[in-house]
Amino acid sequence: MKKSFKSLFVMAAIASSALFSSCGDKATTTVESVAPTLTVNDGVKKSSASLNVDSIAIKVIASADVNRKITKLTITRAITGQSTNTIKTATYSAKDVIYTHQDIIKGDLVVNEGDEITYSVTVEDDNGKSTNTTCVVTIASMVTSGQILLGGPSSTVNEYHFFGVADGFRRYRAGTTGADLAKDNSAKIDFIYYYNSAGSVQNAVYSPDYNFGAGIGWNAETTTWPTKNTTIFKLAPDITSSAFDALTGSTFLTEISIVDFTSGTTNKLANLTVNQVFAFKKADGKRGFILVGNPSASASGQILLVAKTEL
Repeated sequence: MKKSFKSLFVMAAIASSALFSSCGDKATTTVESVAPTLTVNDGVKKSSASLNVDSIAIKVIASADVNRKITKLTITRAITGQSTNTIKTATYSAKDVIYTHQDIIKGDLVVNEGDEITYSVTVEDDNGKSTNTTCVVTIASMVTSGQILLGGPSSTVNEYHFFGVADGFRRYRAGTTGADLAKDNSAKIDFIYYYNSAGSVQNAVYSPDYNFGAGIGWNAETTTWPTKNTTIFKLAPDITSSAFDALTGSTFLTEISIVDFTSGTTNKLANLTVNQVFAFKKADGKRGFILVGNPSASASGQILLVAKTEL
């Protein structure tokens, strides 16, 4: 009887061991892999490009899951009113893929002002899992500011004396520290406004690197700036205020291309008058026009400007 009991105990222990072994097998079941990660153009979904753009870059960064590899990349392009085309296919056997495709526009494609170019990017791994994302580039050759109001040096109503094309034609005040103060943002400033009662100056626009004499104009302010951009100006007498208002992307490009910035330019325009239009070229080479709305009547007043510039 004792022997029979011992045998039963051993058999039970073996069965129990088998049970625990079976449970252990279930705990090590392989986890299903996930689709690749994909980032296109640093995650920027919408951007713009000029009608004169040479090419548009599509920057792809993709990564497969653990123990997986990316095997295929596909890029398609769709232009407003046109059919969708595959512009790039490539095969890989890599954990990570970093690739930039330059889509040639100028001379190869027909695009119009306002068209949208939609790029669709898909990556696939060796497990058949894929990820897709899109980005849209709008053809827009110029950007128009709202009304830009700048105060004269003695104005207590409007303390903004400087502005740039960056950040939506943002304006800046004289001073050192702060989001809207000139010294901290000097790299973004393209235009300086100053009013002097002297007959040869009055309402005037200057380049940020203009050499104000000691004690004159914005000398005490601009000498502290770590960056002083160079902007050049040229009067555009053939463009009336109504012609300026009518400028669209294509007509803007035509008119700005006529302006010869290789001669007759200046780093200061004085005696600005109502409805006067002048052209400019910034330090980065971007060009545009500015319309003088209402000039100031004194150093304590303010001037109104409207700008149209290349993107």
